[in-house]
Amino acid sequence: MQKEECTLLKHKCPECGEISVHDFYPFCSAHCRSVDLSRWLSDGYRIAGKEDDMFSEEVEEDS
Repeated sequence: MQKEECTLLKHKCPECGEISVHDFYPFCSAHCRSVDLSRWLSDGYRIAGKEDDMFSEEVEEDS
């Protein structure tokens, strides 16, 4: 039986544009992965919507 070769798709790193590698996917390095995480943690990225959307409905308390 012939062994099938695993073909990895080549994707660009969303941070710098280099080809991503398996160990850091979808990034190309630990550095790019850390830069992206830092942006998330410092509110560099935001999800669209009003800031108070999750608190807009009144909470019903059980009596």
